[in-house]
Amino acid sequence: MKKATFTVLFILVSIISFGQNLDNQFYFRFGYSSPSWKQFGLEEQDWNDLGITSKAGANFELGSIFLLKRVINRNDMALGINVDYLYTVFHNFENEDDVNGGSLGVLRAGSKIGPSFTYSPVDKLEFDVYTKLDCAWATGAVIYYSDMIDDAEDFFLGTVDFGFSTGLNIRYGKLMLGVEFNTISSELESDDYPGVYLQQFVDAEFSDNLGSEKKSKLPCTNFTVGLSF
Repeated sequence: MKKATFTVLFILVSIISFGQNLDNQFYFRFGYSSPSWKQFGLEEQDWNDLGITSKAGANFELGSIFLLKRVINRNDMALGINVDYLYTVFHNFENEDDVNGGSLGVLRAGSKIGPSFTYSPVDKLEFDVYTKLDCAWATGAVIYYSDMIDDAEDFFLGTVDFGFSTGLNIRYGKLMLGVEFNTISSELESDDYPGVYLQQFVDAEFSDNLGSEKKSKLPCTNFTVGLSF
């Protein structure tokens, strides 16, 4: 039902926007995604205690900016809707100190939609500020080991989860640069033990008991470069 609602919303936005005869933008972009040390409710020292001392990530987005209404009849400002039809983001927390230490990889795919404000101070230069509802269609996490990465057995899967993102685009001609802060939580359930969640394992590691919290916080900051048309 939720997926159908989002699909209908995307279609309605497209129909309305194409009737406005304004400068809509279609874009694709990719870049570096920096996972926060605060993911899973931890601090950097907690990760270090587990032997994990480095983190990295990457992301890709495909979307549109629909300019729906000029602001007070000005040609250099407009309100609109920013839609990411599809995004993917991957984060990796790597254990570099111990050959047999576990590393963690998290992959998420979803869509985002929300209001945007566009300002163009000079010809070809445009700034977009936006906030979006983030709908993750699927999230997966795997704990793997450097000497047996092809035989990892600890898989955790999440279904539909929601969060928010806010960011800034800088567009000059077809070039598009962006920075975005994303916050979302996901229930990552064990593939081997239904009803058991990754967050419970994390809590147990630092409190010596299996916690009741199911959702894992997964904040990150994305830095992207791409093209808009």
